[in-house]
Amino acid sequence: MRGRPQERVAAYVDRMLSRRRPQRFKATAEELEAIAAAAALATARPGADLPHPGFVEQLGRRLRAELDPPRTGAGWLSRRTLLQAAGASAAAAVVGAVADHAIVAELSARESTALVPTQGSWRPVAAVEQLPAGEVMPVDTGSMKVLVVNEGGRIHALSGACTHLGCTLQPEAQTGRITCPCHRTAFSLGGQVVEHRLAQSPGALPAVESRIREGQIEVFVV
Repeated sequence: MRGRPQERVAAYVDRMLSRRRPQRFKATAEELEAIAAAAALATARPGADLPHPGFVEQLGRRLRAELDPPRTGAGWLSRRTLLQAAGASAAAAVVGAVADHAIVAELSARESTALVPTQGSWRPVAAVEQLPAGEVMPVDTGSMKVLVVNEGGRIHALSGACTHLGCTLQPEAQTGRITCPCHRTAFSLGGQVVEHRLAQSPGALPAVESRIREGQIEVFVV
């Protein structure tokens, strides 16, 4: 890089601040000190720790291609709105969810197979009168996330993890459905998929062994 020292340093710093690769040159001690000071100031700027917009846009294209085929319908967020709302945190959310993918992949393929631990015990989770018809009660046993459901008077239990990427499911009292907040998938109180925005439908929610004993709802867990 040719030019006067101040011009070389100014060009180097300008490219660094615009997130372009600076051109190399043999710097003097004074120039190195000026460049180091500029680098420290650049990292202190508000927003310097955010991902590059180009990376976010590239990630968005990959997510749209894999998870969001063209679909229309009332009640669903548009792809553009969804990606804008996710912002820079979308990358972290997806990376964290992918870590659970191997755990729930088998559940997706097995549809509504019951989860029956080979070794475990019955654990009371609620009294029968605490669960009116149409209600869903999330329960965390420490080893399993379970949804205890009163489906028209029939009390049973389902896995509380989505069969797509293992996100924790949430009951919606106003719709009478069980929804996944990660990718807008919805299940019925019986565990069947009733709505999704994925390229392929995930499996139904596996049943968890449950029973009623002396007025208490119990689930079988490890």
